[in-house]
Amino acid sequence: MQFFTGKVYFELRPVFDKHPQEQNFIVYGNASAETLWSRYLAAENGDVAGSPKYLFYTTDYPKQSGLLLEKFQVRKAGGGVVFKGEELLVMKRNGIYDIPKGHLDEGETIEECAVREVEEETGVKAEIETLLHQTFHTYIYKKKHVLKHTYWYKMKSTDEEQKLIPQIEEGIETLEWVKINEVKNKVWKNTYKSIKEVFELCGV
Repeated sequence: MQFFTGKVYFELRPVFDKHPQEQNFIVYGNASAETLWSRYLAAENGDVAGSPKYLFYTTDYPKQSGLLLEKFQVRKAGGGVVFKGEELLVMKRNGIYDIPKGHLDEGETIEECAVREVEEETGVKAEIETLLHQTFHTYIYKKKHVLKHTYWYKMKSTDEEQKLIPQIEEGIETLEWVKINEVKNKVWKNTYKSIKEVFELCGV
């Protein structure tokens, strides 16, 4: 429940723009779950006048964040920033730079999920070094409001000769190893704010 004290990103998809734009949904302070929900819906429906950060307030975290959570279909996911020496793995998914990730399957741990998704989406076998970050973002899928809770891990490629194999059915168009000091110049103008946070934790 406590994650509502931090940042939650929600997608805004302009009618004539296929790329989602992200806004911050930050919760703290003094308001009811119903107030937070109504403001969230207004923002989802395009009422984004003023500051790009939406600061919503609640002091009774256990109760109000729990009530707010009930409004969403919650999905857990795992993903990884994969390193190979001084390079890291970058993908382009549906035209936007991203990092491999995917939903948790029944019966697996979130660590197993992250390793599996990296290999399925990229062909790269990797091992986890450390948990980097947790991000939260919302979107609408089949008319349901979804809150995705993603665990991001720093990983190391276990085979220097692995062939990159993009999972086309997941919208992955390209995969490449990029030198760490070149990532910002390459991907910053065309990626998500939440992904930038994960990259920055890796020293990018």
